[in-house]
Amino acid sequence: MKNDALGIVEARNNLGVLVARAAHRHEATRIRRSASERAVLISEEEYEELLRLRREREAADVVTAIAAAERGEVKLAGYDSAAALYADLDLPAPGERS
Repeated sequence: MKNDALGIVEARNNLGVLVARAAHRHEATRIRRSASERAVLISEEEYEELLRLRREREAADVVTAIAAAERGEVKLAGYDSAAALYADLDLPAPGERS
């Protein structure tokens, strides 16, 4: 993948070519809209692989956390209701406005 990001207008003007490169050559393209808004165009196959890897990492993290709890290394919190959990996390309960 190139280090330089294309501007959004240049990417838009070359979108067909960029999609073909991503899909057939697995060439990723960085695209910037502004200094803080950046994205990467990749093939669907690579995207699915990233999702698979993320799920595997998250599952491994859960297994590690469960093992730590079983060893008594982590104190688990119990909740009587979903509302209590949301309140503890300082989040609005489903259906409530934030």
